[in-house]
Parts: sequence; structure tokens; C-alpha cells
Amino acid sequence: MAALVDLVPVKPRVLAVRTIPRADEALALKLALPDGLRAVGMLTATSDDALFVALDQGTKAAPVEVVYARSFYAGASYPSGPLSGEAIGIYAARDPAEIAAALAACRRCLEEEAWFYAADARGELAFFPHVVRSVGSYLSQQAQIERGQPLAYLIAPPLESILALDAALKAAPVRLTKWFGPPSETNYGGGYLTGELDACEAAARAFAAAVVDVARAPLDVERSVRAAGEAPGARPAGATRGKYRVMATGERLAEKPVHLTHLHDDESLVEKSHPRMALRGKLDTLQGLLLDAQLAADAEGARDLVGELGEALDLVRALVGCEVTGKPLPSWTLCSLSPEEIQRASHRTFELYGVPFMYPSVHQGPVVARLYLARAYAREAELKLYAAFPEVEEREDLKLAANRLSSAIYVMTAKYVGGKYAGERRRLGPVKGWKP
Repeated sequence: MAALVDLVPVKPRVLAVRTIPRADEALALKLALPDGLRAVGMLTATSDDALFVALDQGTKAAPVEVVYARSFYAGASYPSGPLSGEAIGIYAARDPAEIAAALAACRRCLEEEAWFYAADARGELAFFPHVVRSVGSYLSQQAQIERGQPLAYLIAPPLESILALDAALKAAPVRLTKWFGPPSETNYGGGYLTGELDACEAAARAFAAAVVDVARAPLDVERSVRAAGEAPGARPAGATRGKYRVMATGERLAEKPVHLTHLHDDESLVEKSHPRMALRGKLDTLQGLLLDAQLAADAEGARDLVGELGEALDLVRALVGCEVTGKPLPSWTLCSLSPEEIQRASHRTFELYGVPFMYPSVHQGPVVARLYLARAYAREAELKLYAAFPEVEEREDLKLAANRLSSAIYVMTAKYVGGKYAGERRRLGPVKGWKP
């Protein structure tokens, strides 16, 4: 399921899992196990609210009941042992096979769906803006709603939880069914909101935007909390519909705020600090550095190098276009080499061009200096690409191109130093380096 918010996830870990095929009657009495349910499964995890959502998922996978679910005081930072984490959950069922199915579903939910997010760059302010599309028997009981209903499960640190819950309630037609007044056992707060699925999702986005806004300016007392979490004055007074849509919250604006920009179009406004905006900035700078390297190569009379740098520039422009539009990157070559051949050539520069793995120096002149800078920036752009598309399978075409681009620029450098470009005005002296 796609993430509701575009923030860095703080993923939980399961620390210990065990089953009891048949619990002792004395223990069953203390755990208040229902009649006939004597098979027990239990687990601990590093995140309490994520675990509670995952426990509910288990009730939809097997006929089990959550008989115990508690947070530990002070949270995961002060556990009683290495396998304690932040919370414990216990299932009861008629037989161990049902327990196993529930535990498997619970663990999948923790791995694939339920987790906290970081509201700040350092990852210190974590919060939980989660929407359960259809609650099972556990959360339906906790929230006092019918099984199968959507639920916005919203948790944040004390001040943020109250502020953001207010923003969530104002953002969509939802109802507060349970409030967790801070401090909880883990010093957090929040609540359960219910309504239609799209309303729960809009409320969760507004909750997230408000928490992020506090993280950015915690002492700005004049800052107002809006349903979209935008800066004061960003939305025209009284505007409830408009041309622009804030992607993080779904709110529509009549005018585009200066701190927001287009991800794709008017329907996808994001903050300028969005990871894909950072990527676009890096690719823009890389184009400028490649142009600068072209000018230096042209001044040295290395016309073939000018042409190959032009191919690299075209590839970067294609990367920009395909990132913005979502289209696949067409097949490409650089230096008359395929992506696979570029990788091989970058590891065989001594054999192919007579140049070892080199250390650029002042004696090699401005062309090498500019090529080295362009290559270094291509590597930075590749890192920003991975930050913008963190999932392994996302935009593999762009990631491969960025990786091979830096290798191709290195190949160009080796060819230039080795005198392989026709028309160079001068020969270079000895090259320092090492043979791989």
C-alpha cells in the first residue's frame, strides 16, 4: 500500500516471538483467556503503536483474539532487556496453527506497512500517522467502531499530538472515538479518528503536516496551524477549493504558495524540500558542470571529447524529463559504449587507454579538473536519486543511468589523459595512480 506521507520511515523490528501450544490454567486465568482458547502466541517489538496495528492485522488472518497488548514505560530507549523493545502483544486461539497464521500476518504488517515516520531531518521526532483501511476485532474494540471500518490511528509527542489532532479533525469529516492524553507509557499522545476512508486519509495527512510544521519551527508562537500544515499566509483567506492540490494533504488552494512547487502538475504540489526537488537541483547543476567541461575541452581542441560530453548532457536532460513525467528512460549509449561496456571499460583503463586508476593533478590541466568535478557531482546526483526513490524496484532505469554516467565520465578522463581524443593541443606528462 502506498505511503500516505512522503517522509523517512522509522521501521519497527520484532525482537522475540514464541508460542505456547497449551497454556497452564493458572496462567490462563491471569491472562483472562476466553474459554477454549489455550494456544498462546506472543511477541515483542521496538514500536508499540505499530505493533498494535499489526496485532489487529493478525485478527483478520486467523480466528484469534488479542488478549494482552501493552506499552512499556519510557519506550524502546530504556528497555528492561535486549529483547523487550517498546511493547508486547499476546494472541490466544484454539490451536497453535491459528496462532502461527496470526503471528505471520502480524510480522508482515510490521515489515511492509505499519511504522512511524521522522518529522525532522535528524530523525529524532518520530510520529505515527497511520490509516487502517479495515479494522479487525482488536482495533474495532479499542476504537468502539464496527469491524471493517476505516480508522486513522494518529500518535505523536505530547504537544504535537494535541496540535496535530486539532488539524486532523478540521481537515475532514471524521469523528474522534478515543483520545490518548499525554503522557502515555511512552510519553506520547494522540487518538483514533473514524469516518470514510478518504476522510481518514485526509485527516492523517493533515496530522502529519502539522507535526512536521512544529518540528520545523518549534518556537514560532505566531505560526498558525492549518489543515495543510502550510506556512501562515500561504492559503488565501476563505479559499476552500482551487486550481492547486497539496499532495501531502489533499487540500486545494486557489493560489500556489511560494514554499510549494509542482511535482508533476497543479494536482501535485509539494514542498521545495521534497527529495525529488533536491534531485532536480543536483541534475541541473550537473548539466552546468558538463557544459563547463565541454568549454574546457573545446579550448584544448579535443573535439571528440566535446561530442561525448554532449551525449552525457543529453542523457542528463533525458533523466530530468523521465523523472518529471514518469516515462521510462529510452535506451542509450555513451562513448559508443552500452551501460555494461561502460562498467567494464571503467575497470580496464590501463589495458584500454594506458592510464592506471589515476589521481588527477594540476599538471593535467583544466579539462581533467572539470571532468573530475562533473564526475563527483554525478555521484552526488545518484545518491539523491536513491533518496528520491528509496524502494529498490523504483526507477531502476534512472538509477542505472546515473551510476553509469559517473563511470563514463571517468572513462572520458582516462581517454583524455591517454591522448585518445584527436585534435588535442598538448600531451600530458606521467600519470600517478595504481593498476587495478
